[in-house]
Amino acid sequence: MATLLLFFFRLLIVSSVTVLLIGLFKPEWLRFRGKQPDLLLTSAIAFGLFIAGFTGASRTYYIPNAEISKASKAGVRINEAVYNTEAISSGCRAGAKPGNAGASDGEKTRDGIHFSVRTPSNYKDTIAHPLLMVYAPAGRDREEAEEHVYLTSEATAAGFVIAYADHQPLSPESVVKLAEIPQLIQEKWCIDKNRIFLTGHSDGGTVAMGIAFFNGTKHIPAAIAPSAVGMRGEDLQDRNCVKPTPVMLMHSSRDKLFPNYGKEAIEWWANCNKCTTKTYKASDRKAPDSGKKWGWEKYYKQELEQKALDLKPGQPLPFTTPVPGVEGCMAYSGCKNGVQTWFCEGSGPHPEWPGKNKEIIAFFKGTNSENGKNTPSQ
Repeated sequence: MATLLLFFFRLLIVSSVTVLLIGLFKPEWLRFRGKQPDLLLTSAIAFGLFIAGFTGASRTYYIPNAEISKASKAGVRINEAVYNTEAISSGCRAGAKPGNAGASDGEKTRDGIHFSVRTPSNYKDTIAHPLLMVYAPAGRDREEAEEHVYLTSEATAAGFVIAYADHQPLSPESVVKLAEIPQLIQEKWCIDKNRIFLTGHSDGGTVAMGIAFFNGTKHIPAAIAPSAVGMRGEDLQDRNCVKPTPVMLMHSSRDKLFPNYGKEAIEWWANCNKCTTKTYKASDRKAPDSGKKWGWEKYYKQELEQKALDLKPGQPLPFTTPVPGVEGCMAYSGCKNGVQTWFCEGSGPHPEWPGKNKEIIAFFKGTNSENGKNTPSQ
C-alpha cells in the first residue's frame, strides 16, 4: 500500500512539471470546461500538485521499523522527575505561574501556531525547570512530532519541561515566530530562562539552528541539538558567528535529501566556537594572470578536493575524537569556554530520527548556563 501511495505522490510531482511546461510552451493543449487557463492559473495548479506530491512522498516512503515504533509509543509517556536540593531551592513564587502539570495541548501563539507542553507528572510550580523545545519536521504537527522524536519520557524524567510546535513553511519570518514559543511557555510555567534548549528534525532541525544564529533570536538557546538540517556550508558562509554555543549536530551518512549537509554545518559551528579545525586555503576565484605561472589555480583546486575528501560521509572529521560512551559521535577539541561541539553521524534514511535521546538529554543537562561551558556526564 505504501509503495502505491509513493508512486501516486511521485506521479503528482512529475505532473506538476509537465503542467508547467505545457503552460509555458503549449498552453493551447490545456482545457478545462472548454476554457484555456491563463499562465498564472496554470502555475498555481502546477505548484499545488508539486507541494501535494512532495509532502505526501516525504511522509509515505519511510515506514519506521518495529523497534522504532515501540520506542515511539513508550517515549510519549510523562514521567515523574527526581528534583535535587539545588532545584528545589530556586525558582518561582508559589501560584505565580498558572500552567498545569502534565499534558497541555491547547496552546497557541499570537500568530496562531499551535504547540503542546509536557511537564513532569509531579511538576512543582516553584522550581525553575529547563525547557526543551522541539520543532516538527515538514508536514507534521505537534502530536506527530512528539511521536516522531519520542523524547517526552526521557525529558520529563530528567526534570525538563518539553514542548512541541506544529511545522511552519520555512522562512526567516516563520523561524522568528517559532522562536517566540519559549517566552510564551515561561509566562505560564516556571522555566529557567538560562536553560532553554532546542532540537528538531529536518525542517525542525533547521529552525532550531536558525534560532541559534539569527540576530533577534540567538540569545534564546543555551545549547542546540539539531538533526538532519537543511543548511549546508555555503548557506552559512555569510552568517556572523554568535557566542560559543554547545552544539550536538546529528546527520545521517545515508541522507539523500540533504546529503552531507551536517558535516558542512558543524564545521561552521566549530569555527564559530573557536575549536581546533583544519584550515583550507581555498577560493572559488580564478588566479590572476600574474599568478598563473606559480600554479595558484591548481593549488586552490587541490585544497577544495582535499576538503571534499575530509568531509566525505563516513569519514571522521579532521581534529575530532570519539565521544566516550556515545556511539557515532565525534567531538572537536580546544573550543572556547570548553563548549562541546559534537557531530553524530547515523546510518538511517533522512526521515528517521537518530534516537539518541539519552545522549541528547545528558548533553543538555551538562550545559553550564552561566558561561555556556558544557561537560555532559556519561
